[in-house]
Amino acid sequence: MNNTKLTLSALAVAAILGLSGCSDAGASNETAKAEAVARIPVATQVVTLGEITSSFKTTATLEARAEADVTSKANGIVESVLVEEGDYVEAGQLLAHIRDAEYRIQVAQAKAELNSIQQELKRVKDMADRDMISADAYDKLRFQADMLQAKYDMAALNLAETEIRAPISGYISTRYVKPGNLVRQYEQQKLFHIVALDQLQGNVYLPERELQHVRVGQTAQLHLSALPNQVVDAQVERISPVVDTSSGTFKVVLNVPNQQAQLKAGMFAHVDLNYATSTNTVTVPRYAVQSLDNQHSVFTVDSEGVAHKVDVQIGFEDEHRLEIIGGLRAGEAIVVSGQANLKDAALVEVIRLDDQPVNEQPDAAHPVAAASEQQ
Repeated sequence: MNNTKLTLSALAVAAILGLSGCSDAGASNETAKAEAVARIPVATQVVTLGEITSSFKTTATLEARAEADVTSKANGIVESVLVEEGDYVEAGQLLAHIRDAEYRIQVAQAKAELNSIQQELKRVKDMADRDMISADAYDKLRFQADMLQAKYDMAALNLAETEIRAPISGYISTRYVKPGNLVRQYEQQKLFHIVALDQLQGNVYLPERELQHVRVGQTAQLHLSALPNQVVDAQVERISPVVDTSSGTFKVVLNVPNQQAQLKAGMFAHVDLNYATSTNTVTVPRYAVQSLDNQHSVFTVDSEGVAHKVDVQIGFEDEHRLEIIGGLRAGEAIVVSGQANLKDAALVEVIRLDDQPVNEQPDAAHPVAAASEQQ
């Protein structure tokens, strides 16, 4: 009987110890799982040195550097038009011709009168040299000769003005006149419009806060919808010395070379105006930097998997990157995905994404981003 009691007691103790062991094992597993879950998955990238250009984005409409409206300097009927829209013309090239019969008659008449007075003047001069005529009579005749010379010159000029010629070299953008049209001297009636396309300009208007950054000679890149696969280089040529009080902007004129005549006046362009370039400097992806109230920070990760919040100073910026001028050194690992869930000294599980392009932000479909959302 006693042996039976001892056996039962031993079995009971063994059962209790077994249950205690299972409980300890379960607790250890839960603790390990908790530690694993506590680490936040993040993606990191090693900071490197590079170059970055500070630029300002704006828009511009291309304009011809030189253009001219061609008007008539003579009255008459247009007999012929020698050029059409799209034709390239040189300065001085004949564009149209006005009927000139009346002008030729006027020139002939003035020439005859001038010849007559010149012959008379020659005869009188011989007489004046021999004191056969008064000097006063000779001077009056010479004055009449000068008047007739001026009359002849004006008639010849009017005849020449019946030929409509190009004042500048360029392309005929618009032809207003047709054969048979009556045109009048020095009226605002346009015959042609000519634009010179070898040199274009783009006028951009910048906010006054940018006045301290822009300089003559700085470069710019133009992106035109008409030429989607081509970037056109331009240069700052002139800067307005005044700020428009109504808009708070100032005018900057860009010189746009166009020797191949690919660009046309009136084209719309998106402009990247480059202020300066920093070389051999620390750059990071924009999405790696968190900003709040003009305070900027990134998260670095040490060798033990602990994230540290680091305040940084921002220098130049472009569309995809930021220059770090203080607080970060090349070679450090920064968090580029998952930082939204981090706090200083948080434990992290690092999944390196050093091959992630700096201009592409990891999206929610990536395992790191998805895991971070679940956390």
